[in-house]
Amino acid sequence: MKMNNRFIFGLLSILLAAVIAFVAIPAISAQTNGKTEIVRLIHPVYRGMIISNGDIEIVEVGAYNLPSNIARSAEDVVGLYSVADMGAGDYILSSKVSIYPVSSDIQLSSIPSGKVAISLTVKTLASGLSDKLQPDDIIRIYHFLDEARDIPELQFVRVLSVTDSKGLNVDNTKELQEDEEKQQSATVTVLASPEQARIITALENDGVAHVALISRNNQTLADELLAQQDTILQEIYFPVEEDENGPPDSSTDPVMPEENDLAESIIPQE
Repeated sequence: MKMNNRFIFGLLSILLAAVIAFVAIPAISAQTNGKTEIVRLIHPVYRGMIISNGDIEIVEVGAYNLPSNIARSAEDVVGLYSVADMGAGDYILSSKVSIYPVSSDIQLSSIPSGKVAISLTVKTLASGLSDKLQPDDIIRIYHFLDEARDIPELQFVRVLSVTDSKGLNVDNTKELQEDEEKQQSATVTVLASPEQARIITALENDGVAHVALISRNNQTLADELLAQQDTILQEIYFPVEEDENGPPDSSTDPVMPEENDLAESIIPQE
């Protein structure tokens, strides 16, 4: 019985070795040694550029463990726009190209109905939060002429972008390279209602606007703050008047402050 067990165990070992040698190893070898053609960049291509035939080459590489969305022919990429910076020798994934032109101002391509984008000047380093602002930050805008004043209409405002003096976007989320010079913020572009935009325009011509960071990377809080700001604007510019004989009259025209009243609410009078 003992010999029979040893015999059976030995036979199974031989069969297992045969399976590994003649089935498993060839299958793995076929996968690892298989070749396929892919698209590879010859020189750098930057975000927004159209990829041409002169930018790429078709090379044969091992097929094992390649991403499923890797470009395998020139038709997959030529004539498309790069949506990311890529270097020479990089493989091209379908997620890094687009049939649509890429804008450097993505935020400006999706302004909600009834809103506008407007910029305010960063007149000092401190007034622009020391070059720390980022898109989607929620900020509060203060006004300083002879004294600092809070502005109810600008309690909570969303930042769309920050630009330098040449109009180029400033990315304050990116760490600087060793020899790279930091861009200085010159303007902050925000999402605003027409009423808020009028006030920001007035601020541009009198005194200095200062911004304070209220919320970052907290979408739930941001939505709550912006909803609160909408309520404040509604109460100031579109008050609902109660009718003694019935519900609020929705036909009442919006109450818009005169230009002089607007200036007086922002700029302290002597």
